[in-house]
Amino acid sequence: MLAGFAPREVWNTYPLVLAGEAALELPGAAEHPGYPLALAVTAVFASIRGDVTGAEELSRRAAEVNARRDPPDWRVEETICAARGIIATSTGAFADAAHLTEQAAGIARAGGDLADASLELAIAASDHVLVGDAPAAAPLANEALALARQIGAPDLVAIGLLAVGLAVAGIDPEQARACLRESRELSSALAYNSLIGHVLATELAFLTGDRTATLELGRSALRGLQWGGGLRMGIILHMIADVLSETRPDAAAIIHGAADAYAVAPPNPAAPGPAVPAAVDQERARELRARGADMDWDQIIAYTLTQTTQALGELESETQP
Repeated sequence: MLAGFAPREVWNTYPLVLAGEAALELPGAAEHPGYPLALAVTAVFASIRGDVTGAEELSRRAAEVNARRDPPDWRVEETICAARGIIATSTGAFADAAHLTEQAAGIARAGGDLADASLELAIAASDHVLVGDAPAAAPLANEALALARQIGAPDLVAIGLLAVGLAVAGIDPEQARACLRESRELSSALAYNSLIGHVLATELAFLTGDRTATLELGRSALRGLQWGGGLRMGIILHMIADVLSETRPDAAAIIHGAADAYAVAPPNPAAPGPAVPAAVDQERARELRARGADMDWDQIIAYTLTQTTQALGELESETQP
């Protein structure tokens, strides 16, 4: 079962919430033809859970076992790159993540898997945006969308549109909003929302300064990510906190503190998202951030969802006549 997964299945269908390591220890597992790929896929799941040490060890084992195969399995190489890209993202090394994910896309394309290539290119584009390198993101995003259209995969078209929107958000916010709108309409028509789709949609809403959409999409992303680990959870928390800081500065500081415990804040200095006002003095801000950092996973999810829902209610009441 583990050897049947690929990055597209991991990100864009149904994540395996249980650890796969137990299967790797079954009698005869190491002799199974799918063992190298099972190792690599388990590394991906470990990286999604935020288990950096475990993911790196599994990636190393997968590479060693695959190197002894003749010929080596390109899908194992692709999946190892994907796992290492996720590790880099969760540790804040977004430029490295973009490079690794681009590498995974190249391997997938050379192997003839255009679906995986499209998805990896879209993720690589979003990583470039997170470090403020939109020019590098644009061709990757456009290629991701073109491949998705070429193979007729509407779920990947929806993700490709989000990648294009992220790439142009800084120079053409209207096109970015149009991409977000078209992607959400397509996902609605499919009656399906992928985990990575929720994450990229939240980032795009944030970059276009749409407070309501950021909170709504961020809330959905949190619910999808709650079984995972750090990964992009910290990024989503930071974005929600930035939006909440305008009306709920104490809550924003707590969520920022919790986010710091799971992932590094996006380093993009040019992001046109909501500004963070100095509504909380520095000493109190440190206390609130420390409180957030002390929260366990379930507590911070519940707290953020509550604050987000209340803020959305307030925003809705502001728009009523």
